[in-house]
Parts: sequence; C-alpha cells; structure tokens
Amino acid sequence: MRITIKRLRWLILGLACLLVAVLGGFLVYARYRIRHIGRDLPGKLGINIQQTANGFTYSQSDKGHTIFTIHASKLVQFKGNGHADLHDVAITLFGPPGTNREDHVYGSDFDYDQTNGIATAKGEVQIDLQAPLKPDNPQSSGEEQAEKSRIHVKASGLVFNQKTGVATTDQPVEFQLPKAAGKSVGASFDSKQGILILDKQVEMTTSANGEPTVVHASHAQLLRDSKQVFLLNAESEFRNERSTAEQAIIYFREDGSAERIDAKGNVHTVLENGAQATSQTANIALDTKSQPTQAVMGGGVNFIAKDEVQSMHGNAVEGTLTFGPDAVLHHAQFRNAVSFVDEQLKLANDPQGKATRQVQSSKLDIDFTTGADGKAVAQKALATGSAVATLRTIPSKGPEQNTTISADQLLATLNDGRAIQQLDGSGHTKIVDLGQDGASNVSTGDMLHISFVPQNSVAQKQEPAAARPRTAPMMQAAQIDTAVQEGNVSLVQTPAKNAKTSDGNAQLPLHATATRAEYHAADQVLHLTGKPRVNNGGIDLTAQLIDYHRDTGDATAKGDVKATYLREANQPNAPAASMFGGQGPVHIIASEAELHHASGDSIFRGQARMWQGANAVAAPIIELSRTQQTLKAHGDVHEGIGDKPHAVDTAIDSSMGPKRQQSVIRVKSNTLVYSDKERRGDFNGDVVAVAPDGTIRSDQAQFFLHPVAQQKTQSQPAAASQPGTSSQIDKIIAKGNVVLTQPGRKGEGEQLVYTSADGRYVLTGTSAAPPRISDATRGTTTGAALIFNDQDDSVEVSGGQSAAVTKTRAPR
Repeated sequence: MRITIKRLRWLILGLACLLVAVLGGFLVYARYRIRHIGRDLPGKLGINIQQTANGFTYSQSDKGHTIFTIHASKLVQFKGNGHADLHDVAITLFGPPGTNREDHVYGSDFDYDQTNGIATAKGEVQIDLQAPLKPDNPQSSGEEQAEKSRIHVKASGLVFNQKTGVATTDQPVEFQLPKAAGKSVGASFDSKQGILILDKQVEMTTSANGEPTVVHASHAQLLRDSKQVFLLNAESEFRNERSTAEQAIIYFREDGSAERIDAKGNVHTVLENGAQATSQTANIALDTKSQPTQAVMGGGVNFIAKDEVQSMHGNAVEGTLTFGPDAVLHHAQFRNAVSFVDEQLKLANDPQGKATRQVQSSKLDIDFTTGADGKAVAQKALATGSAVATLRTIPSKGPEQNTTISADQLLATLNDGRAIQQLDGSGHTKIVDLGQDGASNVSTGDMLHISFVPQNSVAQKQEPAAARPRTAPMMQAAQIDTAVQEGNVSLVQTPAKNAKTSDGNAQLPLHATATRAEYHAADQVLHLTGKPRVNNGGIDLTAQLIDYHRDTGDATAKGDVKATYLREANQPNAPAASMFGGQGPVHIIASEAELHHASGDSIFRGQARMWQGANAVAAPIIELSRTQQTLKAHGDVHEGIGDKPHAVDTAIDSSMGPKRQQSVIRVKSNTLVYSDKERRGDFNGDVVAVAPDGTIRSDQAQFFLHPVAQQKTQSQPAAASQPGTSSQIDKIIAKGNVVLTQPGRKGEGEQLVYTSADGRYVLTGTSAAPPRISDATRGTTTGAALIFNDQDDSVEVSGGQSAAVTKTRAPR
C-alpha cells in the first residue's frame, strides 16, 4: 500500500490518542495502588502486628488462688494466628493453697500461643523449682534458705502448656539439686503435681563424706512433694565400686540428704576388690551424710569374690547388712537356704593343694570388726537352723580329707577374718570324717567345741615383703586340733571296705557312747568319760575313763572296767575269747584294761576277774590274745606281788567224781597259761586244785580238755544245753611235791595223772621217794604206783620190792 501524506497524518493522530488512553489507564491504576499501599503499609512493616505493649503480665486463677503468672518486659501481639512474642519472660508457677511454694521459669524470648495457651522458648531457659526441703542451718537468712531449697534447671527448646501446667523439652537439660547436680536429654515438669521427669541419658553427681558418687539412669522422675526420685536402669559409681538395678527409688530428708534407697530387679554390686553381690531387691538406709547404715536384700542373694589364692561364693534368699561409722560393715545376716563356700586355691604348706570350707544353714549372722586398714574384718559367724560346716582338704600328695560338722547352731570364731580359730556347736551336734578308702568316723552329741590348728603363712615368712604380691596370704587347710563333745555322745567308726583283721576276718564297726568325748589330733586319742562304753563287735567295754586311739584302734580303760567278749554272727570263724572250752559271752571286770586292735591282745589289771558261765579266773593281771587264743593270769610284778602264793584263782566247770556229775573244780596257783587251740591249761606255783572227790596240791599242773568234737558227743544233753558246760576235763597232770587228799586218805608223790575216761588217778614218785598213801585203817602204804579210782573209791598199789599189786578201799 502506498502511504500518502494524508494517511500519515491520520496514523500519527491515532497513535497519540492511544498514548493518551494508556497514560490515563496508568493514572487510574496509580491512584488505586496508592490508596491500597497507604492501607497495607503498616502490615508490611510490622509483620501482622496487632498491638505492642511494654511490661506485659498475665495471670490465671482458680477459686481465688493464682495458678501461674506470665510476665514479659515486652509483648508483640500478632494478628491472625493468635501468637505473640514475649521478651525477657518470667513465668511464676504457684503451688497448691497453703504451700507458699513458687517455681520460676526465665527466658529471653518466648513464642506465646494465646489461643492454645502454649509458650515456646526460643533459646535457653532457666528454671528454679522450690524444693520442700529445710536448710542445713536454721539460723541462715531467708535468702540463703531459699537458695538452698531450690532445684535449678537449665534447658532449651522448652514448651510450657498453661492449661496443663506442664513444661517439656526434648533438648539437653542440666539440673542442680540441693546436694547433687546432673544432666539429661529431654525433660518435663508438671507444676500441678510437682513432678520433674528426665527423659533419657540421665547422669547425676552427688557426694558421700566428701567423695563423689555418680548415678546414671535411662529415665528418672523427681516427686517434689514426697521427696522421691525414681530411676530406671540405675547405675552408681562410688570409690571404684559399681552398683546397678533395673529400678531404684531414692527418698530424701527435709535437708536434702538421701534417707533411703529402694532398688529392685537384678540389683548388682561390684566392690573395689572385684567381689560381686546380686539380689532382686535392695533397701538401703542412709545417714545424714548419705552413707549406708543398713541394707536389706531379698529375692535371692548371691555373692562371689575371687583372687589368686582364694575364691568365695555364697547365696541366700535374703540378707541384711548393718554398717558402722564411715560405712564400714559391722554385721551381716543372711536368711533361708544359706550357703557360703570359701575355697583356698593354694595352701601355704602345699601350693598345689586346695582346701574348701562350706557353711549351710537357715540363717547366718557374721560380726565384723574394723581392721588396721580401716576395712571390715569378719570376727564371728553364727549359723543357726540345721547348720552344716564342711571342711575339705585336697593335697597334691596324699589322701583327701573330708570333715562335716553339723548342729542346730554353729558359732565360728575367725582369725584375721579368714582362718577358723574355734567352732562351737549346740543341739544335735555331729562330726563326720570320711576317708578315700571308705572308712568313716561319726560322732554325735548335745554340745560341741572345736579348736583348730593356728594358721601361719609359710609363703610370707619365706619371701620378703617387697617380693610378695598384694593379694590375700596363702592359708593352711583348716585342721582340727582338739574337739570336745558333751551330752549323750555317740561315736561310730566304720572300717574301710574289705578291711580285714590280722586273722583274716572282716573288720567290724566300732560303737562308743559317753557323756563327754575329747579328741586330740596330735596323738589321735579320743578321751571318753561319763559312763563310757565301747563296742567293736567283738568286745563291749565300759569304765570310768576310756581312751580310744583312732589311728591304731587301741583302747585303754580305767576305773571300774567291765568287758564282755562276743562272737558276731557274721564272723563265725573268728576266734572267740573262751575259757576252758566254754560257750557264750566272756565277762571281765578289772581296775584297768589295755586293748590292742592289731594283735587282738588285751590286758586287764587290778583284781581282774574273768568268767564264762561257771568257768572263772581271778588274778591281779589277766592277758587275753584272741588271735593266739590264749589266756594268761598272774600277779603284778610292778606291785611286788608277782610271786604271791595263790595270786590266780580259777574255776573250771566239768563232770568228775563217781557219778560224773557236772561240778566246778577250783584251782589256785601263782600263774595260769591257757591255750584254747591246744585245749590245755598250765598252772604253776603252789597249785591247789579242789575237785568233788579230792584235793590236789603240786608245784605245777596241766589240765587237758576234750577236743571240741569229742566233747560235744560226750557231754550230757541236759548239761550241754547250758552256757559254759562244754569245758570237760580229759586229763590232769600234776608234778612236783604232789599231794592228793581224799576223805579218809592222803597220797603223796612226784607226779599225779588223772584220766577222765576211767576216772583213775595214778600217783608216782622216784626210786628214792616212792609214792605213799596214808589212811586211818591201814596206815601208810607205798609202791611203785598208787592208783586211785574215783568210781569205787578203791586204791591199787602197784610194784614195790615184791612187785605185788594190792587193792585197798578206804571209807570216805
């Protein structure tokens, strides 16, 4: 299109009109914007500010009692969201009516949501909680008292809800109690209930007698009004000692000191020396210095301690510990199913050996004293209720030793807290010694007193102090020195399995009773007094005093000795003490006696008398040998009566005389030796034998008994059924100055032989002194042999110068 001048003019005019229209539009919009800018400018400059105020205070009350007050130096009120900024904030929380308690929260900046009643701190916050505690010094000023009774808390990110009165934070918290300080992560405070909750990673430091105690917990709660602190998974450290529990509650006094701690759930304590104690519950009472005065443990108490030379462990259902000044242990009591074991891993005189002491009872009380190092040292231990103490020694060489001591009550006196010095028992006391070979010694009684061999540390004596490690000294095994039991004492000694006597028979147990028994380990002699009685299966012995040697089995008795020899049914082949082939028990009385176990020999002194049925022997001394089956009777040469005439008085039950009636032959002599094997008795020294049909006197005499088998067939049925009637005389040989006296006649010679088979006495002499007989009718008659017949009272004279045989009969 061709542009002409006319068209160019119209285009310029149109553009001018458009420009005017655009400028007009801009002017209209400008007026609109200027009007709105004037109205919105305050909002743009003050971020939705509704109002501002200096010295802002807000309070909330209930029934005339102020619950809390919020004060700020400046408040900036926002529009729309109901929030306000509070600067230099102080929140005062008031306790229930009548408590006069005030808690304070301080912070530089808070965001306050008035609609929901929530104040959120933008920075660090200081909280002062007034604890209901009395100050240490009542004379201090009010300001000092207030300061001492405050709990200071420093936190950040605190959120306070005015409706609930609860302040919370999930940030790190630091707190200061009257006598402790600590920290945690996260906390909340309920102003209405007075509860401070520390969420996690709780750590608190306090002091006991000037020494720090650190407490850790996964969670904690502080109840201000009841002065209690609840801890979960609590752990405390004090003096290199560590204690843990699943739960713990700490109770505080008015002055802020801890009064009591109640812990439960796997309560575990590790002491400085490594000893450990566990229980399910623990209640600990504390003094004003927060030191323990008493600890009560329950739900199963366990203890273990170990070092290089000693190991200890024990358990009970419950226990109580009592502490003295400076928290030193003063007394310990453990109850129900108590068991404590002390094991010596090395012995002073045998480093490779071991020794164990165990105590079991229903209750165990231990008294402690303070040692030179200020630590507790056990002094006495009292076990009651079926108390049992077991002493076991395992030497590196030699047999193991086991001793068990039990009683209703056992009281142990300790030396240096470790070695047993003395043990006293009462009520059903019992001592059991066991050997590896099966042998045992068991004694019982009403009362018990045991003294132990004094302990000494050989290793420490040999090594200089600088060379010794700082551990417990090596101790010797507890060895009994003396043991005394009183009241209804009974003892049983059982030999080892398959143990035999010297004659090959099985050894029998020994039983003993007495009023009092006293044992000395040095000589292994057991002294029995108070109507003592000892029975070893083969002999029953009583006296005023009996000394029994446990090592050899020998025994000595004094004063009114009475002994009875028996043959046990389970030892039919054992040699029995018998007299002249008699049967039944053999009884002996004397002033003193010696019984030798190995040889089977016994010696009775002091007007001893022995009898078996009608057989009897009386002499100053009677000696018996069960193995040799011999009997010896004689005088006491030590008393100057060894050659005393007729020191021995013997009675033999046998059938003699015209009618073969059973009667007693009395024999007196200076000595007697009888052998049951040979069935022979030798009487020596001024022998006088009184028989039913006459009396024989001689220098010596031998009595021979029938063999046992022959004797049984020849004995009369009626007589044989009676005890001691089997001692039938077979032959008598009298020698030396023989005199036979019968009623109305008397024979003299050098030898007299009596045979029971024909009832004849054959009296002979020598060529220089032939035998002779004297009677009232015929006077004196001699011959080579004089034969007396006890069946018809006849006398035969045989031999002589005429070699004639003459029969005479003399009236009796």
